[in-house]
Amino acid sequence: MRPVLLEFLKNISLNHKGGKKILNTAELAKDLNISQQSVSRYLINLETEGYIVRRRISRGEEVTLTQKTFDELKSQLNTIQYILSSTKEIIVEGTLFTGLGEGSYYISRDGYVMKIKEYLKFEPFPGTMNLRLTDDFSSFSPIVNNIPGLEVEPFEQDGRKFGAIKLLKAEMFDTKVGIVLPERTHYDKVLEIISPNNLRKRFNLKDGDKIRITIHKEE
Repeated sequence: MRPVLLEFLKNISLNHKGGKKILNTAELAKDLNISQQSVSRYLINLETEGYIVRRRISRGEEVTLTQKTFDELKSQLNTIQYILSSTKEIIVEGTLFTGLGEGSYYISRDGYVMKIKEYLKFEPFPGTMNLRLTDDFSSFSPIVNNIPGLEVEPFEQDGRKFGAIKLLKAEMFDTKVGIVLPERTHYDKVLEIISPNNLRKRFNLKDGDKIRITIHKEE
């Protein structure tokens, strides 16, 4: 989200009641020291992007905040807490689901295996365990994506190109695991977990199980 729109969204979100607020664009422009045209343009942009719903009333405009706004503000709060936190780890929760079955092929490529062994100190089981972040933790997705880890550059093997990934160190059930964050992925708000073992069999896991992962922050 563009910073200028985020700041404007935060301003109109203050003192709302039940997610609604009556706005007078002229008064708001004066309060924010911007033009009335800019206020109108920002409101149009926010409505187009699904952050608000607008309705003309006699006193001005009734602006209703959507769930997308609350998710965005929650994400911003989590990011700020993460930045200010002195802890070296972050805990997230995801729901186990069956993926497309491509993990076993990709994760066994030499270019990935070499870097996994170097960084995570284990040879990965040929496959990934997929966790979709639960609603309470979905706003942590951009935080996880920005945690420093090992960047693995794209490479070619057997005449085929393989994309860049990032590796993170993590723990699950007091067991060391890794997280693979592909540069290009079919999924949204999903963590792909790797381990030296078949985690589903080892811990008797099934689709729908909720699992917490502790991700370690690199210095």
